[in-house]
Amino acid sequence: MLSALRSWKSWLLILASVGLFWGETAWSVEKIRLALSTRNVVLMPFYYARDKKLFDKYGLDVEIIQIRSNLQLAGLVAGELDFITGIGTAIEGIGKGMPVKAVAVLYRAPLFSLLSQLPNAKSLEGKKISVSRIGSESHFNGLVMLEKSGVDPKKVTWIQTGNTALNMLALERGLVEGAVLSPPFTGIMARKGFKILKRSGDVIDASPFNGLVTTREKIQKQPDRLRNTLKAMLEAIKSIRQDRKAVIAYIMESFAVDQGVAEEAYDDISGVLLDDMMMAESGLNKYLEMIYGRGETNKPLTVNEIVDYSFLKSLK
Repeated sequence: MLSALRSWKSWLLILASVGLFWGETAWSVEKIRLALSTRNVVLMPFYYARDKKLFDKYGLDVEIIQIRSNLQLAGLVAGELDFITGIGTAIEGIGKGMPVKAVAVLYRAPLFSLLSQLPNAKSLEGKKISVSRIGSESHFNGLVMLEKSGVDPKKVTWIQTGNTALNMLALERGLVEGAVLSPPFTGIMARKGFKILKRSGDVIDASPFNGLVTTREKIQKQPDRLRNTLKAMLEAIKSIRQDRKAVIAYIMESFAVDQGVAEEAYDDISGVLLDDMMMAESGLNKYLEMIYGRGETNKPLTVNEIVDYSFLKSLK
């Protein structure tokens, strides 16, 4: 009897050890550091994936870090960050020889708008317009919106604030006469009586806007981590598409906006959201030709230099 009891205890110890091993395997998570320039509804899919535990589902502990776009590339290349979201920032870096690449594109067109209390865009000549940073996507889209409105961008003074929330604040306080904003700030300021003079989506039909950018080294050395990040984001996009009511409620709660602003932001986002996170090569080529022609890059860039869709294609 005593011998049988000892034998049973031995088996319990073995099973406990195996259970611990399995438990550690099942619950082991990888830390991911994802950087973005500001907390706004345009970047909602990343927050949604985190808050709805979709990253956790694939063994990822994602920390979302807010950092200025001009500092993101340095952090990414130094290994302090795993991903950044700015496609325009990545293209700027690639043009300078930095070893980074986009592995996913979130939107096929930008979500910026030009707002002011002045009657039209022409009235902004000789005035100040706030953007997050000179050379940023908000600045680039501001330039295009002005040009398409018949305004000479050289006749305005660009004020860089650091992020879109501060763009809004500068406009609200009268420190500038115009601002380039994105949701939810566009809707917030429109409800305060500011005019939407132009929307970037009306004048730019092909522009990769936000996504996932990483280093070439991480693409080669951490393929499983990359696939799991993409799986979580694809699941988040599918959920966002399928449950409009719940996502609007999430936007209202997470970004402290009213239902009208949330509905407006959701509709803006869903109109340009890429379900498979792959922007067509023709659109990318058109965009790269445009920015080179405008002198935004110092050399012509190819689609293969900018994006690597191989991981997304393997998940189909």
